[in-house]
Amino acid sequence: MKKLLMGALGLTLALALTACSGGNGGANGGESGGSAGEVKKGGTYIIGVSGEATTLNPDATADDYNYAIVQNLYSRLYKLGNDFEAKPDLAESYELSEDGMKYTFHLRSGVVWTDGEPCTSADVKYTYDEIIKQNYAFASVFENVDTIETPDDLTVVFNMKNPDPSFMGNVSWYGTFILPKHIYEGTDWLTNPANENPVGTGPFKLDQWNKGTDIQIVPNENYFGDQPLLDRVIYTVKPDATTCYQSWLNGEIDESWYYTESEFADLEKDTEKYQWIEQLWPSPWYIVFNTEKGQCADPAVRRAIATGLNRQEVSEKGTSGIKPASEYFIPLLYKDAHNEEYKLPDYDPAKAMKILEDAGYKKDDKGYYLHITFTSQAGLPEVEQVIKANMEKIGIDLKIDSLDYTIWSEKVEPGDYEMAWMGGFQGPDVVATGKRLVTNGMINYSRYSNPEVDKLYEEANREPDPAKQNELIKKVQEYLAEDVPNLNMVDYMDKMPMYSYIKGHPSFSEKDGGSMEKAGFSEMTYVWLDK
Repeated sequence: MKKLLMGALGLTLALALTACSGGNGGANGGESGGSAGEVKKGGTYIIGVSGEATTLNPDATADDYNYAIVQNLYSRLYKLGNDFEAKPDLAESYELSEDGMKYTFHLRSGVVWTDGEPCTSADVKYTYDEIIKQNYAFASVFENVDTIETPDDLTVVFNMKNPDPSFMGNVSWYGTFILPKHIYEGTDWLTNPANENPVGTGPFKLDQWNKGTDIQIVPNENYFGDQPLLDRVIYTVKPDATTCYQSWLNGEIDESWYYTESEFADLEKDTEKYQWIEQLWPSPWYIVFNTEKGQCADPAVRRAIATGLNRQEVSEKGTSGIKPASEYFIPLLYKDAHNEEYKLPDYDPAKAMKILEDAGYKKDDKGYYLHITFTSQAGLPEVEQVIKANMEKIGIDLKIDSLDYTIWSEKVEPGDYEMAWMGGFQGPDVVATGKRLVTNGMINYSRYSNPEVDKLYEEANREPDPAKQNELIKKVQEYLAEDVPNLNMVDYMDKMPMYSYIKGHPSFSEKDGGSMEKAGFSEMTYVWLDK
C-alpha cells in the first residue's frame, strides 16, 4: 500500500503547495472530459484523510492535516491553485511599486465573518503583525516586510525592507489566512476556543467536529464569492491505508488520500469509471540529516549515505516507478536551475564505504561502521526497507523508527533525531527551496548553516530576474553537493484516480471539467457530483 501525500501535504507533506513558479506541472484530465450536462447542486462529498487535524487555527502552527480543510473556512489575500498561480481571494487586486518596495492590496467590500461582523483591513494587519510578533510557523513569509499600513478599511499596504520576488507566492500559501481580530486579539492563539469553532470568511463554515472521527463543513451563506455547489463535505479520518483504500474502491468515500499504485494498471482499464490526475510537484521525498549533532553531523557520513542509496530502487519499490528517482539537490520541476555538474551522486556502494573509511570509520565486531536511527513516518514501509537494505550493503546498521505524524514532528522539528524522512512543497518558486537550507529557514530541520548558501539565497530573493535567480541557485548546489544536508530520493509525481462522476475538482483545468484556474489547492467551492 502506497500512501499518497497530496499537494496539501507536502503539504509539509503536504499539499502540501504556491505562485509565480512558472512550473510545467499541470493536471491532466485524461479521460475525464468536461461535464456530462448541467451542473447539479447538492449532495455530500466524503474525503478519506490519513490523520486528524490538531487545530483549525490555520496560522499558529504547521498542521498538514488541517490545510485541505482550513482553506475552505478562511480567506487569504490571494490564494494558490494547482496551477501554482496566485488568484484573488479576500483582495480583489494589488499593485507593486516600480522599485518593488511597496505592495498595495485592495480588499473586497462588504465581506463579513461567519459571526456577522465585518472583515476589514484591520483584521489583515492584526493577523500578520501577530504572526511576525509571535514568530508563528510561517513568519518567514514576512521577513522582508518592514511595516503594514491600513489607510482605510479596504486597503492594506506592505512596505518592504527589500524587494521580495517570492512575496506574492508566499503570502498566497501556507499560514497566511486572515483571522478575526475581534476573536483573537488579546488571546493565546494556541488555546483560543475558536481553534475548534472557527470564525472565517471562506466558502464553507464548520458544522461538526466529531473528534477522532470526522470534520464536516457546510456552505457559508455569507461568503463573498460563488456559493458552493455541495451541501456538505466530510473529512473522515481513516489512518489505516488498507481500510481507506477499500472504502474508496467500494464507493463509500468519494476521494482518498491512499491508493495502491501497483493496481493503477487495472484501474486505468476502466475509462468510464475513473479519471486521472497527473501532476509534477516541487515536493520531493527526501532524507533530512541532523547536521548539528549526532553521527550524521559528519558531512562524510552524509556523503556516504547519499552515495550508498539506490534512488531508482526507492522509486520502483516504493512508488511502483510513478515518482521518478531524483537526480538533483533541488526539485525536478525547477529544471532551469539544475546544476548538471553538481548532481546527486551515482549509486556506488563500494565508493560509499571508501568515503567512510577515508574519514576514519572502522567496522565493529558486528561488521558495521555505524548504527543510525532513521525516524520515518508511518505508511512508507517499502521505502523504509529499501533504505535499510541499501545501508546494510555499505556497513550501516539502520534502525527504523516509524512514527505517527504528530509524534514524528515532536521529535524532528526540535532536532531529536539523526536522519529522518521528509516531504513537502518547496514552492512557490525555486528561491523558496531556501526555507529548508538557510540558517534561519522555517523548515530547516537539518539545522544546516552555511554562510555562503545564506548569502546566495539572500541575493536570489532580491533578484527580480528569474534567469539570474537560477544562476544563483546553481551555485548553491555546489555547496549542497559537498555538505549534503538533505538527500532527495524521488520527485513528487502525482498520479491518482478519481471517480468520473466528480466534476469541478480543483486538480483539473476548466477545459477538463475542473476549477483549477479559479479555486485554491483543495477548495471545494466548485465541486459537484454528476450522479
